[in-house]
Amino acid sequence: MARRSRPVCPVPPRAGVSPTRIRLPNDEHHDTVAAYLTHRFPPHDVEHTAALFARGAVFGPDGEPLGADTSYRPGGHVWVFRPLPSEPPVPTDLPVLYEDEHVLAVDKPHGLAVTPRGGFVRQTVVTLLRAQGERDGDPAAALISPVHRLDRLTAGVLLLAKTREARGPLQRQFEAREAQKVYELLAPLRPQPAEGMSEDPVAMPAAPDPPLRVRSRLVKPEGSLRVLSIPGAANSVTEVRLLAARDGDLGLYEARPLTGRTHQIRVHLAGLGRPILGDPLYGPAPTDVAGTPEVPLALLARQLRVRHPVTGAPLTLRSRRRLEAPDP
Repeated sequence: MARRSRPVCPVPPRAGVSPTRIRLPNDEHHDTVAAYLTHRFPPHDVEHTAALFARGAVFGPDGEPLGADTSYRPGGHVWVFRPLPSEPPVPTDLPVLYEDEHVLAVDKPHGLAVTPRGGFVRQTVVTLLRAQGERDGDPAAALISPVHRLDRLTAGVLLLAKTREARGPLQRQFEAREAQKVYELLAPLRPQPAEGMSEDPVAMPAAPDPPLRVRSRLVKPEGSLRVLSIPGAANSVTEVRLLAARDGDLGLYEARPLTGRTHQIRVHLAGLGRPILGDPLYGPAPTDVAGTPEVPLALLARQLRVRHPVTGAPLTLRSRRRLEAPDP
């Protein structure tokens, strides 16, 4: 089934943040757009809504600024720069690993979301890069967009398209599983009993020996944060091997996901009795500590190999970050 195209926003971003498209329902009747916005959004206050219009934060379908007296048109839509709540502090350093006219690769830190979602809007990779482009006077920065997923808690190589010409070819490489991804992680050297662990401990090969291939069927129950490994035909495959022993009975492992399921590496390592250090969902650490800046998830997207979307030349991108165990 073809993807539904999203309406193109006619209003340029402000500080890297685009306005929200607000539909005006057919089955509601209001005198003005302002009255509808007051009705729909907290704090449901007339003065609060008036301030949006006074700041020039409300626009019509074609990007024209609207006044507070603009009539409500059922079935239409408006664009609104809504006030953003405060966000908890997170690391925002984004060293550039590669950049040209079409492609940008950055070395994402742990804890920084890629796209606006949940409690993070301003402090996300996309918003920060677009805002920097605005400050540099580059209108094309509004087109910057990621071409693959990288969880907020995971650090390392993140690839973004800078042009529409580049976005499609890059995304198709990931969809066709042509992009080659290599992760590194810290986990126990020896298996530890844990929920979801295989009944019999599996011997872990060490480099340069061939990796262990882990297959399982992963599902994410509706409303749950956790992904489960259940009986059935495998829909996920990860290759894992030990790279080196670290102090404190930890090992540095390499993981190569051959499929792209949510939390795939984390679930597979936990199933081997080697939950990733700092994992708040699948590890033994308390959830109020694991995954925080003090105890980050020790999972790093170390390397990514793709073809350049325009020239076809091979691109090998490597993170310069190092995984460190937190102080005891």
